[in-house]
Amino acid sequence: MAVTSFGAVRGGLLASLRLRKATETQQEPDNSKNVMARFRPPFTHTTGLGVAAAVTDAAINVLTDGDGNSFEVRSELAFADGGFSAPQVAIHTRGASMKIDSSGDDGIAMDLGHGPFGSEVVNCKGAFVIGTDEDFYLRVRLEIGDVSSTDQVAVGFVGGVTGESGWPVDGLLDTYGNYAVLNVDNGTVNIETRLNTGTASVTATGTSIVDYTTTGDVYDLEVRVSKGGAVNFLINGAEPSTDITGFTFDSTDTVNAVFMALADADDAPVIVIHEWESGYLSSRGPDSIGDLED
Repeated sequence: MAVTSFGAVRGGLLASLRLRKATETQQEPDNSKNVMARFRPPFTHTTGLGVAAAVTDAAINVLTDGDGNSFEVRSELAFADGGFSAPQVAIHTRGASMKIDSSGDDGIAMDLGHGPFGSEVVNCKGAFVIGTDEDFYLRVRLEIGDVSSTDQVAVGFVGGVTGESGWPVDGLLDTYGNYAVLNVDNGTVNIETRLNTGTASVTATGTSIVDYTTTGDVYDLEVRVSKGGAVNFLINGAEPSTDITGFTFDSTDTVNAVFMALADADDAPVIVIHEWESGYLSSRGPDSIGDLED
């Protein structure tokens, strides 16, 4: 029969109290900007004022899924030539289908909303300030029906050189002075970065996306940013064979989480978003990848 001494009991109780005290004083994760959307139906896609979503160039509409997640969606160029009617985002059995017509280089952009003016981006859940906000991320799970139909399928963070991050114009990524994205160009996944309107950097990751035919043809594209602005890129939860870890946003920059897609000339790609997950890394849970360093 084992005998437990008073000293051992006392030591165990003290250790338990120390652990409880440490747990009680530990700061709770900040969930204020966390979004997890699986695009469950029903959808509403309107102008935000209860009117059906518009099918015009530069129209900004509001998509709300069945779980109450809201996104702002902007049309690029005219959709009418392809015969599409609103909404440009439709319910799909695997998520949300992006409808882009074939009239030539048409596109679509989606974020978590930032009000009518770019300067209000700081009020949205997808916006973060370098040097102020703790480590943050955006992960989008998606499929592409025909990869040869896309010039851009970009996931990541964008911003303006003066801190604002308004809606993109024709060309999407070219709008922004600052960005760090994973971008699918005709099936090739590239790391694309730009700082202070300087020369854009495009680096192939060594990963390609194939046309969706089975459940295995679905991809996670993820961009993580440290408090100090250092960026890491992940594909299906792992760093690509080629990674840019030297790119860093400037302190005080405001960057906004975005998904953007641009059709190849006269093509109509079918892109389905399965999931959108963004927010602070600290409230995401355990993670084996911990190389976000300044």
